[in-house]
Amino acid sequence: MTTHILVTGATGLLGCALVPALEACGHTVTRHGFHATAQVQADLCNYAETAAMLAQYQPDCIINLAGLTNVDTCELDPHSAYLLNVVTVQNLCGGIKQESPGCHLIQISTDQLYDEPGPHRESEVMIRNSYAFSKVAAEIAASSVPSTILRTNFFGRSRCTKRVSFSDWIYQNLQQGLPLQVFEDVLFSPLSSPTLCDMIELAVQQRPLGVFNLGAHDGLSKADFAYALAEELGLPSQTMRRIHLNEMPSLKAHRPKDMRMDSTRFEQQFGLRLPKLIDEIILIRSQYLE
Repeated sequence: MTTHILVTGATGLLGCALVPALEACGHTVTRHGFHATAQVQADLCNYAETAAMLAQYQPDCIINLAGLTNVDTCELDPHSAYLLNVVTVQNLCGGIKQESPGCHLIQISTDQLYDEPGPHRESEVMIRNSYAFSKVAAEIAASSVPSTILRTNFFGRSRCTKRVSFSDWIYQNLQQGLPLQVFEDVLFSPLSSPTLCDMIELAVQQRPLGVFNLGAHDGLSKADFAYALAEELGLPSQTMRRIHLNEMPSLKAHRPKDMRMDSTRFEQQFGLRLPKLIDEIILIRSQYLE
């Protein structure tokens, strides 16, 4: 089914991968952002501009990727985190109610909402920093309209000229033989960007209501992920060193140590089984070797 989709934050790290994937599925996509390639540059912190955008474009679905994702910046400037992560969603929801009441919102959230031993179900939220707090508040705002909230994390080669992904950072440092410190006490369960884009497109089609974890079927430490990626890409790993979070006092915000997600609810909703993380690493191998 062809859908008119407004992607906010379309010129960011995920948006640069998602928009082409949605268009390849036959959807009509309007790109919002502040880069010159965006079709619309409305200030989402301004309700009048947000409502005018929705009145003009009348999307069937909004995928909200806009926000402030730098964890340390959110910690140092919680007001900006509030404006860019919460007020923006409030304005989108207000605009949906006023200008586009049939529109469905897909809110992209984060795995930073979890800590303690995982994998975690959707109800097991543990707030550890200002970024996580702002994203929970954004989820509450999103739930005021028909919405699908996806808590996720991803990796893969960036198509965004100004942003690098976690896997880019590993690849670039190893390729150049630079020292690299990787956390062995931080666990996560990200998806590759191609798989995440496929799953978001499924959400566009089915539009289930509620909050869903969306991650790999299992998880790894960030250190094990880095070593697995290096092995898959045939890169030397001698410059990598395993460290613990407490060895990085320069970090301004507390980092969760176990963000692994139990994505059973998503799997049951869509009748599928999400891939294992090692298979996702293998999947993106061609992105770096092409």
